[in-house]
Amino acid sequence: MNRTRLGTLGEGVCLFCALGFCILILLQNLLRAAAPLGLVVLGGLLCAAAVLWLGGRVVLSVRGALLALFLLRLAIALGVIFFIGGQPIQDFQTMYEAAQELARGEHGYLDKLYFFNWAYQTGFVAYEALLLKLFGPGQLSLQLMNALWMAGTGCMVYLLALDILPRRTAQRAALLYALYPAPYFLAGVLTNQHLAVFLFYLAFYVMRKPSVPRLLAAGGLLALGNAVRALAAVLLLAAVLWLLLGGLLKKESLKPALLRCALLAGSYFLAFALLNFGVTASGMNPEGLANNQPMWKFVLGLNQESNGSWNQADYDAYLSLPTQEGDAAMRAEVKHRLSAGPVRLAGLAVRKSGVMWGADEYMFWGFGHLDPQAGLGPFTVNQWTQILARGDKGVYIAAFALALAGFLGWVRDGTRGRLPLLLTLVFCGYYAVHLILEVQSRYRYFLMPAVFLIAGAGLELLWPQPGPRQVRLDNSPRR
Repeated sequence: MNRTRLGTLGEGVCLFCALGFCILILLQNLLRAAAPLGLVVLGGLLCAAAVLWLGGRVVLSVRGALLALFLLRLAIALGVIFFIGGQPIQDFQTMYEAAQELARGEHGYLDKLYFFNWAYQTGFVAYEALLLKLFGPGQLSLQLMNALWMAGTGCMVYLLALDILPRRTAQRAALLYALYPAPYFLAGVLTNQHLAVFLFYLAFYVMRKPSVPRLLAAGGLLALGNAVRALAAVLLLAAVLWLLLGGLLKKESLKPALLRCALLAGSYFLAFALLNFGVTASGMNPEGLANNQPMWKFVLGLNQESNGSWNQADYDAYLSLPTQEGDAAMRAEVKHRLSAGPVRLAGLAVRKSGVMWGADEYMFWGFGHLDPQAGLGPFTVNQWTQILARGDKGVYIAAFALALAGFLGWVRDGTRGRLPLLLTLVFCGYYAVHLILEVQSRYRYFLMPAVFLIAGAGLELLWPQPGPRQVRLDNSPRR
């Protein structure tokens, strides 16, 4: 088999996997939408259609659209922060308390087993501590930075969309993402997701044209994002496959593609090693950014009874043991759970997909600190959560329906460029890894900007617009 056919085969396998995953997600969500308040879901779909229509009525300049999207996302996020607020709980509370200590120059948090087991969380603790040191105690500065990172991610979606779509369609896709409710439920939550997602999509934007300087910069951004939230292993693998397949599809020799892979991976590992050394040398954590419980997420993810979600039984059984003993026990348990047989494992994978991509856990994080029966305007908090959850579901279903169209178009015509192939690989990789690892619905936050970008391709397929597929930031004429 020649290299071009190998590249085409790899692209095809990836696209058909993405198509299958997308269909399963849609089916699971449509079944959930048949529950009570389904009319609100329909309302969400109609709102999505209205946004798409209105978003194309006036086509702004690139700078104008960037400014409008930034201000829109910033305003909504700030509104949620000031009117809903947030209260750190669970891991977020642990990291926030550690950041408060670190900002005071104290290291008492190192006595907690949490920062030995999952030392990689120290990166986000350092970020929070820096903000607390600069702006004083309290959550507000951290929440305001959440809003800025969210606004920045919205701009990244638009800039990436311009690389594969006409300006009008890119504007529609970015506006639909800007009005997608779910991320805003986390605006007041002290989660590492906001910053990490911005850094990862900035890395995608930088590497979309893989020159040497861009690949070096992208590797550094992936490392920095991984120090905030440990996701880069999946993203780096997707990026390496993208560089290899892209070279094969362009009929290049293998050497340039391998060189680009080496540059990206090398810059990532070097940057992450430097960050790890900085955490260790500064005394923030002697373990650096290590994961000393690498099997924990697999134990949770393969639990048939909890459908791959966090559960107290696993925590009590394994994390109460000494580290080495617990690690050996978890490895044995993972091996045991993998021996359940293909039928049971396939059933678990389907149920996990429903939890990860169909549940509405966002609400717990955004509204969990409020009294569900308390009045909030014309409705109670509980009524608001029900309405918003269904409305969010409508936009969510619309996005995946359009993404399905986008994948179908790419299956028919090929990905036609580097960025669509990268988005497809990221989509497949992130979905697949959560068939094995622990699932929570908030974990899908990372992938949703990519989903809306792919949805833009579906929108262009169904509603084609005139104009070039790429737009220069200075609006200068294309030669």
